[in-house]
Amino acid sequence: MSRRGSGRRETFRSLRENGPVSLREHPSKKHEGEIMKIAKKPVVTMAPTTPVYDAIQVMVKEGFRRIPIADPGTKKLRGIITAMDIVDYLGGGSKFEIIEKRHGGNFYKAIYEPIKFIMTSDVVAIKTTGQIDEAIELMKQHNVGGLPVIDEEDKIWGIITERDITFLFAGKIGGVKVSSIMSTNVVTISPKESIFMAEKTMVERGFRRLPLVYEGKLVGIVTVMDILRFFGGGEVFHHLKSGAIMQVLQTEIEEIATKRLVTVSPEVDLGEAAKLMEENNIGALPVLENGKLVGLITERDFFKVIA
Repeated sequence: MSRRGSGRRETFRSLRENGPVSLREHPSKKHEGEIMKIAKKPVVTMAPTTPVYDAIQVMVKEGFRRIPIADPGTKKLRGIITAMDIVDYLGGGSKFEIIEKRHGGNFYKAIYEPIKFIMTSDVVAIKTTGQIDEAIELMKQHNVGGLPVIDEEDKIWGIITERDITFLFAGKIGGVKVSSIMSTNVVTISPKESIFMAEKTMVERGFRRLPLVYEGKLVGIVTVMDILRFFGGGEVFHHLKSGAIMQVLQTEIEEIATKRLVTVSPEVDLGEAAKLMEENNIGALPVLENGKLVGLITERDFFKVIA
């Protein structure tokens, strides 16, 4: 549950009226919408036949939490793969059953499975003619963190994420305290818990990040990308080949968690929090009061004031 304050709220339309959303112009196409002004392009895509392990390597190298799946020749959108899908597959949730049923629990064989078996085929996308407020509504309605941008023939031209939108308004949001929109029912995990347990908690609760709390003190945070980097490492690959991966998954989560924390207090202005996230290229800020974790503010939370 989130607490709301009585501070001034800026809507997307009022922000747009205060001045144009001025970003680098894209070569104009007929009827192109404003979504193309902020979408990332050219977009990195993968073929449906790409092995899961190769997908992990690309996501870790590029720092992407999601990559559209497209036909190599036509570039028509066929699906999307997210870091959460891979965490689900490699031990976190129902997709783990694919490893058990198709490969008898053999992780090494499983990581060379084509990505099409675990991708999401029913993709929520936005047209190149779309508007930013339309993108926000689609993300909220379908609970997704990014949208491929496609034309009328389903050819992919770009991708827009909730982080792009948050950073777009980072300098225009103000007059609202962090406490008014932060999530207060924060799910945490002990730093002594296993990577396997962290995976399961993320998938079951639908969270891409978990703060680590030990004896009432915030000591780190682990994200789905931390787990992908773990799976993409050479040492883990060696264990995948030997079949000893389940033992490795019992590694304490603090071994791969981020210890360098950027935090805010509940009284911090929302605009300042957005700038902190942009400057540090992070998607969430733990909220501390008197040294105690009292909330978490994420990219998704900003939609409450810009939508």
